[in-house]
Amino acid sequence: MVQERNRSLKSSHSPVQKLLTLGTAFLILIAVPAGWNLSAQSDSGIPGFSLEGSRKQRALEEELQERPRTENSRKFHRILTADPHVAGTPGSKKVADFIYSEFKRFGLEAELVEYDVLLSRPRKVELELIEPEKVKLANPEAGYSVDEDSQDPRVDPPWHAYSASGEVTADVVYVNYGRPEDYDRLEAMGIDVRGKIAIVKYFKGYRGGKSMEAEARGVRALIIYSDPIDDGYVQGDAYPKGPWGPASHVQRGANVYDFKVPGDPLTPGWPSTPEARRIKIEESEILPKIMTIPLSYADATHILENLSGPVVPKGWQGGLPFTYHVGPGPAKVRLELDITRERGTIYDIIGRIEGSEEPEKEIILSNHHDAWVYGAVDPSSGTATMLELARVLGELSAEGWKPKRTIVFGSWDAEEFTLTGSTEWGEQRAERLSKDGVVCLNVDASTSGSTFAASAVPSLREFIISATRDVKDPKAEGSVYDSWVKPSDEANIRGYAVSVESGRPVDIGILGSGSDYTVFFNHLGIPSLDMLFDGPYGVYHSQYDSYYWMEQFGDPGFHYHTAMVTLWGVMATRLANADILPFDYAEYGRDLKLYAEDLAKVAPAGFDLGPLFRSIDTFTASSAQANQRIQAVSRQTFSQELKERINRSLMQVERDFMHPEGIPGRPWFKHLVYAPLPSYEAETFPGIREAIVAGDLERAAEQRDIVAAALKKAAGTLEAIHE
Repeated sequence: MVQERNRSLKSSHSPVQKLLTLGTAFLILIAVPAGWNLSAQSDSGIPGFSLEGSRKQRALEEELQERPRTENSRKFHRILTADPHVAGTPGSKKVADFIYSEFKRFGLEAELVEYDVLLSRPRKVELELIEPEKVKLANPEAGYSVDEDSQDPRVDPPWHAYSASGEVTADVVYVNYGRPEDYDRLEAMGIDVRGKIAIVKYFKGYRGGKSMEAEARGVRALIIYSDPIDDGYVQGDAYPKGPWGPASHVQRGANVYDFKVPGDPLTPGWPSTPEARRIKIEESEILPKIMTIPLSYADATHILENLSGPVVPKGWQGGLPFTYHVGPGPAKVRLELDITRERGTIYDIIGRIEGSEEPEKEIILSNHHDAWVYGAVDPSSGTATMLELARVLGELSAEGWKPKRTIVFGSWDAEEFTLTGSTEWGEQRAERLSKDGVVCLNVDASTSGSTFAASAVPSLREFIISATRDVKDPKAEGSVYDSWVKPSDEANIRGYAVSVESGRPVDIGILGSGSDYTVFFNHLGIPSLDMLFDGPYGVYHSQYDSYYWMEQFGDPGFHYHTAMVTLWGVMATRLANADILPFDYAEYGRDLKLYAEDLAKVAPAGFDLGPLFRSIDTFTASSAQANQRIQAVSRQTFSQELKERINRSLMQVERDFMHPEGIPGRPWFKHLVYAPLPSYEAETFPGIREAIVAGDLERAAEQRDIVAAALKKAAGTLEAIHE
């Protein structure tokens, strides 16, 4: 997710605009079949393990390769996608109960955790073109005979959760993707959007960021439609012939400014327990003040064809077969919405396999179970994978195997609203997790194709590469890593990753937001990653994200579901069993310098970034020495005292990057190196950067010194390793 400061955005040179246009985002986009011999892939030990520990871990990983079953992933997936299951509905509770019962059946310590939070439902959705002709819009998605789920009358109409309610009639203006620079372009053309209804394309930013910018520009209501240039026939064959979005597909979603603070809008920053203090709905800073609605391109065509005014600027033309104009008018529409904002109950399901040596230390496996309709990719592919991994590890545990550290399966509810379930759980257990949370391994969706993709903190990059080298790609020769390094021109639409030059044949993204790792990483300082097998996926948040779509296009045979079971299991057990945690902070140091160099490009002449660069040099030197010390130790017998001291330091470093007061203007986000933008992309050194963009150099200097002090503290933490 992305967040913005709590200040007015009325200026055409708003902080949102500047942050999105001054290079503020960074991401580095840095993988079962029988017979695959994991131990044969590497004769050397596994990083973080003694030779004896490596031998035992390799034997465990052989079991992790042999035991997952594609038929189980398929069975779980079909059950999970049988009914629409929006958070707060009976369908969602049915899914939660199923996951809970399966965790118990697999022998996990299972818990159903309830939270009372603000949710949303559509009571009335009406959109009509009234001039120059009358056409009913916001129609249900078309059903197809090949997919019985696409004909389900229970599916909600096009809607955005938390949208404002009301009625408005106005001329329409086309604003490309609804980004700050798009509004600026219209202003330069002499077109006034105030009082109009804006129609914008999905993608190139999060719907909440588009809504907030529209509010700031005086737009009365916002229509966000799916253009075929992004996720439809321009990309390839559309459903049901192919994986891309058909004419009537609609991208539902929440319209909420959770880049300011995620979680329950009525308990911003504290858990929504029964006794919790709750603010009034009108006091929430993350709920939109304008009406918004998603639209299919079948319906959007009627509006766009009836816009006159100038031809759109270069780069604004979409994929529909006519010339786009910006308007305003003569297209005029009437929009009437009644979207509730009401409290409801959500259900997190927690499964645990207790650690044998350090039970207080937790390896968190993260996925959510709520969906806008069926959620075949998002999130049911990840949920099916989690269930099969829970079965495999539960089976091994029943046979006598125990991880050294506790493995926690977190199946969150209401992720699609405001990352709610994970945020409330993380806030409720903040003290314990801040001390003992080792890592969060997030799989929002396990597969929409066969191309591996990951985002992570820099310290986990080598760990990810090592794990993918030891897992077989189910449809190719060699490992997941071997397939990963091969160039791919396969189109996809997932992720908010921003790249940094890594000098590697693979890319690993740095974390922005938009999924459940956010509370663990940005709020609590727990190293995190997010991964999936990616691919062409044009039915995001639509009713066509169904079992049929997955079976035909996403993962025929469910082989990549099963590969993710193995990969997730290898990662989880390596982190649970490692003698020395495989965190590489030398990687972090190299990235920090890149971020600082980028920051220097937007800093005004005379602003001194020297303290930041010097602290990065200190941190980088300490991390290199720590790596050397760990490598030397790895050739020796690990003493318990030494292991504990090194691991304590390795876990602390990420916490050292946190600041208790958080980022100015959005204190929930406490990480000093990373925060999300309103586009969901990652922003680096957010406190410094945002102050520079705002022209507040005094605050920028204060933030610079806070970051420099944190980096020096982290360097001192690493020095404890090589003393």
